Amino acid sequence: MLEKLVEGYFVTTLDNLIFEVKGVVHPNDRIIAYVRYVPNIVSSESQPKFQKIYNLHEREKFLNDNFPGYLWYSETHDRILQSVPHEKVKQILDPVEHMIQIRENSSALSISTCKLVDLLLEYTRIDRKDIGVTGSQLVGVARESSDIDLIVFGESACDEFYRKLVLNFDKIPFLERYSGDLLNEHLQFRWGDLVEYYDTLREIERRKILQGVFEKHHVFIRLVKRHQDIAECFGQIVSEKSESREIRCTVIDDKESIFTPCVYRVESSDFPELKQIISFRGRFTEHVSKGDSVKAKGRLEYVVDTITDERYQQLVLGEGSTDYMIPK
Repeated sequence: MLEKLVEGYFVTTLDNLIFEVKGVVHPNDRIIAYVRYVPNIVSSESQPKFQKIYNLHEREKFLNDNFPGYLWYSETHDRILQSVPHEKVKQILDPVEHMIQIRENSSALSISTCKLVDLLLEYTRIDRKDIGVTGSQLVGVARESSDIDLIVFGESACDEFYRKLVLNFDKIPFLERYSGDLLNEHLQFRWGDLVEYYDTLREIERRKILQGVFEKHHVFIRLVKRHQDIAECFGQIVSEKSESREIRCTVIDDKESIFTPCVYRVESSDFPELKQIISFRGRFTEHVSKGDSVKAKGRLEYVVDTITDERYQQLVLGEGSTDYMIPK
């Protein structure tokens, strides 16, 4: 079961830490996951038992200072990753199971979440077993003002969900796109270090439909493939070396752009070996479209498919707060 976990699941550890699973492909002995919630040392009746760490560098520093055993050098990725060894897992938090459980919860947030999910199911016609709730509600630390973080599993279900959502988003009662002050707040939260690109990023975020506002709650929806949708096995794609670069390219295929992780197939005259732009961060989903000429900054790495011996470059976005991708 552990090696089958995908994005959207959380795991608690024997050290009382809570990690969010990243991606779909994992090694046999551990889960690639990033610490998200840690015990609050000043916890009281008025303070939560856990505090959230958002910044990726702060998460790594916390582990390095306190629990270095969760930092693991991956030869496949040629860098240190956060991960949870199987023997350290205490509990698996399942988004679909939790979606069933919160229907018995009388909190206003739970009621809004259930109402939104029922509306999404009505307008997209996917199966109830393919949608779950993640984030603070799954972990059990949500407040009444918390976001509603949803997740849809399975390639076919995700494709159908997105296609129907494109057609019906503006028909769904009480679900609104980001606009006005809420759009500006969202922009600051997601892209606060990229002020020079605010005008472009505001238009990009305004168009996205895997996010919005429902009954005053921020809503984020991730579309994630299951293991059976992925032909790749861990260790098949190996990173050889990398460096931070800014590139220009053209998007030639955006079919994988709705998923987390997201992939954009690209071509570049400056980087003829560049095949794709990828990101494990939800902020880069549905970001640019096929035919767009884009400028992007991230970690450029050389990769090898050890089965086919294909060699190419890819740009990885989201590991730095100033990584970006914008149409030009």
